[in-house]
Amino acid sequence: MEPQKRPKKAVAPRHIPQVVVPVPFDEVRDFVRQALKGTSLVDPIAQVATGWVLFEPHLRFTAIDATHSRIELDVVGRVRGAEALLFTRRVGEIDRFFVAIQDELDRRERWRPHPPTDGLSVESTD
Repeated sequence: MEPQKRPKKAVAPRHIPQVVVPVPFDEVRDFVRQALKGTSLVDPIAQVATGWVLFEPHLRFTAIDATHSRIELDVVGRVRGAEALLFTRRVGEIDRFFVAIQDELDRRERWRPHPPTDGLSVESTD
């Protein structure tokens, strides 16, 4: 098998960052809202400082099953050339979005009641 080459001016297919979260589809919008609360992604002054106002984020939610949902974030430039000129900022803000999602998942996991073990506990002998 030979590697296939794209034509010289062909554009690579667009990759849309996504994550699957253990949140039912009915609750995923509130989950994202809670995850972004207090971050620079929703602060207007921080949006101007980071150049985020030059981009238009598109969130798409897809149900995977009864307990899981997929969150996709497509970020396109509002201003022509913004994606090329501010590429690193755009990627940084996308990463911050997914870090906020993971932080919210971690926070929920910490506060979720865990089922008791079968009397087996690990205790320190210090």
